[in-house]
Amino acid sequence: MLPQSDGGRGLLSTLLFAAWVLTLTSLAGGGAWLYLTNGHAAIQKGSGPQVTMSLNSFHNSDPVGKENAAVDAEPPVTDGDASTKNRPAGPAGQGGTKVAAAGLHPHPDPLLIEKSDLGPLPIIGTDGRAPWRVYARPFSSIDSRPRIAVVVTGLGVSEQATRSVIEALPGAVTLSFASFTKNLPEWIDKSRDAGHEVLIDLPMEPMDYPRSDPGPHTLLTTVPIDQNLRRLGWILSRATGYVGVSIYMGSGLVIKPRVLSPILAEIKSRGLMLVDTKENPIGATSDMAKEMNLAVAVGDALIDQDLAAEKIDLQLAEMEKRARREGSAVALARPYPVTVNRLKEWTASLEGKGIALAPVSALPAPQRTQ
Repeated sequence: MLPQSDGGRGLLSTLLFAAWVLTLTSLAGGGAWLYLTNGHAAIQKGSGPQVTMSLNSFHNSDPVGKENAAVDAEPPVTDGDASTKNRPAGPAGQGGTKVAAAGLHPHPDPLLIEKSDLGPLPIIGTDGRAPWRVYARPFSSIDSRPRIAVVVTGLGVSEQATRSVIEALPGAVTLSFASFTKNLPEWIDKSRDAGHEVLIDLPMEPMDYPRSDPGPHTLLTTVPIDQNLRRLGWILSRATGYVGVSIYMGSGLVIKPRVLSPILAEIKSRGLMLVDTKENPIGATSDMAKEMNLAVAVGDALIDQDLAAEKIDLQLAEMEKRARREGSAVALARPYPVTVNRLKEWTASLEGKGIALAPVSALPAPQRTQ
């Protein structure tokens, strides 16, 4: 063997390293070719576990409401009375909104909100969508069974009573909260998570005011109209996601058309509905509401005026008769333990009687085309 210089040995080492790299590259290329021709085909034939992924899972889209939804579009059909109290809260949607149970539209819908110095106020969207329709619990309009709506009022004053109503009663029962309720937005979220649509109690002057006081920001017959409208604005700005207001007390104000008319007009202009609790039998609230094309549902009876269980049962039986006779009925109730117990048992029996438990938003008469 000829002796090699240091330079010759360096050149030989370089050539040997290059040959080694070329060999590894060839082997890697062959392995890749084998995978692409054989291995990939084997996976397509199902020879191994498969994992699929949709790009849609990365999109944060609104699953319920669309900005261009038709005003009178048919709402999705639901079971109408299945309780969803054990369902977890829905995921956050666009703009910090929250998807509730039972197909309820997320709130707040930014297109249905007017910012004011009082807080967020409901408005009719530029596309014609009204909050009382958008935030309503879905109910099929083709359900031909007699309908009964139950509205529990005065909620939020007692935490224990409010929680009991939300958890014990089926989602189709409508809940109405006092406007001064502490943490009202959170209570509305809890209610909607359980499938309930929501109202806000609208305090109005009773006949014996101030001996009977509905609470702060009561609408009065003795103040200027703009002051009543300011008070109404404060009440409406306490939360979002509600379908309308329910008259609370008000036996003195509802017989004053001059005072009542601008209040009803403001409720209508904001796309809300009204529940007339008939605090005064000679009041013309519902007639005035229908005349101005305001969506209104009229209460037929306060079922727990007498708190004896058997008396409540008699009132509920009357609601069934009225619904069969007239097609629908609205039962008003308060969050007393005996009331909740009787309602829980009674609502569970309606399906077998051929009667639909409906949210109150399903009861207003169709509005005239304007």
